[in-house]
Amino acid sequence: MPADPQDDHFDLRTRPWLPVRTREGGAASSVSLRELLLNAHRIDGLTVGLPPAASGLMRVLCAMAARITGLHTASNTADWQDLRYDMLEAEQGFHPASVDDYLSEHGSRMRLHDPVRPFLQDPRLADESPNHSGVNKLVMARPAGSNQVFFGHFTDADQVAIPSAEAALHLIAQLYYGPSGQCTPRTVSGKRFGNTFAGPLRRAMSYHPQGRSLFETLLLGIPAPSTWPQPSTAGTAGTAGRSAVMDACPWEREELPNPLASPSGAVGPLSALTEQYRHAILLHPGPDGESVVDATITWAFRENRPPHTDPYLIWDEGKDGTLRPRDAEAERSLWRDLDALVLLNRGDGGKRPLVLDGLVGQIPEPAFHTLRVCAYGFDQDGQTRDRTYFSAFTPPLFALLEASDESADNKLALGVKEGREAAEKAAQRLVFALRVAWRSYTTPFTDDKPGKRDKGGGPWPDAALAAYWPAAEELFWDSLDSRDFTHAMRSFGRLALRIYDEVTRPVAGTPRGAKAREGARGLVRGLLDQGVRQPRRPAGTTRATDKERTSA
Repeated sequence: MPADPQDDHFDLRTRPWLPVRTREGGAASSVSLRELLLNAHRIDGLTVGLPPAASGLMRVLCAMAARITGLHTASNTADWQDLRYDMLEAEQGFHPASVDDYLSEHGSRMRLHDPVRPFLQDPRLADESPNHSGVNKLVMARPAGSNQVFFGHFTDADQVAIPSAEAALHLIAQLYYGPSGQCTPRTVSGKRFGNTFAGPLRRAMSYHPQGRSLFETLLLGIPAPSTWPQPSTAGTAGTAGRSAVMDACPWEREELPNPLASPSGAVGPLSALTEQYRHAILLHPGPDGESVVDATITWAFRENRPPHTDPYLIWDEGKDGTLRPRDAEAERSLWRDLDALVLLNRGDGGKRPLVLDGLVGQIPEPAFHTLRVCAYGFDQDGQTRDRTYFSAFTPPLFALLEASDESADNKLALGVKEGREAAEKAAQRLVFALRVAWRSYTTPFTDDKPGKRDKGGGPWPDAALAAYWPAAEELFWDSLDSRDFTHAMRSFGRLALRIYDEVTRPVAGTPRGAKAREGARGLVRGLLDQGVRQPRRPAGTTRATDKERTSA
């Protein structure tokens, strides 16, 4: 701890605030930003316990890695690929002199409580927003105002301070996943507003390549030049001069943006990763600077930012033909997204995360054969309601990513898609059959007048899905390990039929229950009679056996 906190202002370059796990022994600890960058090749990965903060932090660190390595300035894709390949192959980490030069250049803006330019904050809020939001509003796991309890009981009348190291992570989480709607009012040039847009990643799933070390992870996470937004296309029509905006991170810019002006769109990889925020935040430290006792969270712009294709999101095509990010759903495990991560051509207009397009055949074999994906999700609505957050890891994906071209993806990857579709179809059929059976069983005991009939499915569907999805996940991974999805529909159909029988067994001993049970059973039994495709076993690939993952 520095002798004089007033001179330090909680310097993120030297203070430990980043939770990591080292490669030697796997010990968990917190390190400073400088320690993280200098020792990234000795660090296994981040251990941030707040997935929305980890998701935003990965973008911040990848942008810094691009600056330090010069990958943000590659003149063409071939040069960029060669430079990254050489760094991955050497495994020597970031050049110490480059790290020190970068941190020294922007050091005054990497202090969490700097009075002039605090890190990722707007100091103007001290004058423009005299009403504070409260530290409970900053911490997403706490209820604020009249919102529901999430992970703990807190009240606005008794604001509990948090350490500055933790506050830095919550700051990042708010900038990327913050709510829309009503917020603490802010007055700029006599104009007062009290509402804001949602954070750029709100309710979206975020997928990040994972290497054998944090150094490898950060290099793999830098999107390729072919995916970078270009200055000539940034912004909306009629906004003069926007194409002249230079690509940079917020802490690299000399001037703070004008809140009443139209915000600039992404003009390169740095702004795409770090300048998509819609909130303005100011943390209020305690007297010693070691904690945050209050916060102001308000609007940053009166117009929303131009659309941007985030390189870490799965994009699904809507009914109107537009692409939108895949939502985070706590009930949906990561294996159900596996085909959308690896297939170049999904057949439905959707796109896998663009960052994965720059990996196949463009990184050293040792890195490619251990490549995994980490997913960060925050189950939220589009405005203010937060449900839960989670993270998960895939097994190594090299066998699935080996694709020939857009029209002929790897056959095993196609099998993964068929397996996922079969599992979801079996689940839908199981739920439908149980609803039919429940209504048939209970109709004589309910009001059957038109408009009065119970349209619910009773308790059976929820009980069935609680048993079905964990078993379906095991069945899916077993099929992937054996590299055979030939009988996917029959396999998941048999599983659904077994669970149907288990759930309805309590009523099977009564005449009415037996009739209702058998009457709907054929809806699930019919899955076993559907067609079987021929085996597809790609030659020359290695069986993937690592099934390390975190349950959603």
